[in-house]
Amino acid sequence: MARVLVAEDDRNTLSGLVEILRQEGYEVVGVESGKKALRYLERESFDILLTDLRMPDLNGMQLYEQSLAVAPEMKTIVMTAYSSVKDAVDAMKRGVYEYLTKPLDLDELFVILKKAIAEQNLQRENEELKNKLRGTYRFENIIGKSEAMQRVFQTIVKVAKSDATILIRGESGTGKELVARAIHFNSPRAEKPLVEISCASFPETLLESELFGYEKGAFTGAMSRKLGRIEMANGGTIFLDEIGEISGSVQTKLLRVLQEREISRLGGTESIKVDVRVITATNRDLEQAMHEGHFREDLYYRLNVIPIYLPPLRERKEDIPLLIDHFIRKFTKINKKPMMQISNEALQLCLDYDWPGNVRELENAIENAVVLGEGELILPEHLPIFMKSRRTVSPGADLFANAGETYREKMEFAERLVLQEAIQKAGGNKSEAAKRLGISLRTMRYKIRKYKL
Repeated sequence: MARVLVAEDDRNTLSGLVEILRQEGYEVVGVESGKKALRYLERESFDILLTDLRMPDLNGMQLYEQSLAVAPEMKTIVMTAYSSVKDAVDAMKRGVYEYLTKPLDLDELFVILKKAIAEQNLQRENEELKNKLRGTYRFENIIGKSEAMQRVFQTIVKVAKSDATILIRGESGTGKELVARAIHFNSPRAEKPLVEISCASFPETLLESELFGYEKGAFTGAMSRKLGRIEMANGGTIFLDEIGEISGSVQTKLLRVLQEREISRLGGTESIKVDVRVITATNRDLEQAMHEGHFREDLYYRLNVIPIYLPPLRERKEDIPLLIDHFIRKFTKINKKPMMQISNEALQLCLDYDWPGNVRELENAIENAVVLGEGELILPEHLPIFMKSRRTVSPGADLFANAGETYREKMEFAERLVLQEAIQKAGGNKSEAAKRLGISLRTMRYKIRKYKL
C-alpha cells in the first residue's frame, strides 16, 4: 500500500483529499502546514508528497527542497489555485514530479499517482537488482585464505579502478568468470553492462556475428540488423571466456577493437566507435599457441596487459575447508534444510582428492552431499562415489569395488575416471582433452555436464 503525505492549509480541501485517497486504497496522512509535513518526513517514510504551493509557514517548493535531505526518493506533486506557466516550468526544472492546478481533476490526479508509484517501484527493483549483483560478485565472495588467493584479491582491488585490459589464466573450474565479474562490479563501470560470452560455445562464423553484429541482408537469414555483444557492452565491460579458441579472422577484428576502439557489423561499411573494457580468460597455453602460429602475437600482447593467474584447487588445499563451509551454507539455504557440518572423515576425503574439476567440482560434490544427506552431518557416503574409490583403490585391488552393482554403473564409473584423467593431463583444456580422447568438443561438453566435472 503506497503511503501519501498531504500538506494543505485549507482544512476542507485537506479532509476531502485524505478521504478520497483512502477510498482509492492509499495510506494517507494529512497535515495543515509545511513544517508539520517536514516533521513527519523526518520520522516516517512516504512514497508521495502531495503539497499545496502556497502555505503560510513553509511553502510547497521550500518543503520539497528541504524534503530532499530526508526523503530523496519520494515523488513530490505540487498543487496550486494560482496557475502560472512560469511557476510550473520552474517547479519541474527543480525536480518536482508533477504540477497540478486547483480545482483538481481527480481522474488526472489518480493517473499521475499511479504513474509516480509505478516509476518508484521500478527504480527500487533496479536498485535491489544492482545491490544483489554487487553482493553476488564482489571480490570478497571469491573464497580463499591461501597466499595465492590473497594475491589475486590484491590484484582485483588495484585493477578494478583502471580500464586496463586483463587476461585471466587458470584451469577450468577455478572461477575465472567470478574474477571478471568482481573486477567489473568494483569498477567505475559497475552501473553499465557486463556482457559475457564463451568463445568456445559458438562455431567460427556464428561467433563473429555474435561479437560484432550484422546488418540486414548481410547473409541468408539476416532479416534485420542485430547488435553484437561488443556493441551491447558499450560503456561497460565485455568478458570473453576461452579466448584461446577464437579463429584468425575473429582475432584480427578483436585486435581492431583494442587498437582503434571501433567495430564494423557484418555486411556493413560504417565504423562504430565503442567504449568497452576488455577482460578475457583462457585455460590454454597461449604462448604455445602463438609459437605454433594459431594465435596472433600482437593480439596476445594487447590482451596480456595485466595477467591474473588462478591456481588450481590442488595447489591451495588450505582453502578447501573454507569453500566447503561456503557451499554448505549456500545449498542448505537453497534447499531449505537445517545447517549441516562435514564430518572429519568426509573432510579428509576432500583434502586427499586432487579435484581435477577444481572449485566447480567441489561445489557440485557439496551440493550432492547436502541434497542426499539426511542429518546434520555430511558423511563419506554422501560424497560422490568416485572420490572414495580414488582414495581407497590400491594396486591389485578391484577398481570397480565401489562403482555400483550393474554393468552400466561400472561403465559410467570408468568413463568418468578416464575423462578426469584426460582433462587433468590436458591442463584443464577441454579441447585438448577431447582430441586426446578422440571425441568431438560437443561430446566432451555433454559428458562434462553429465558427470559434473
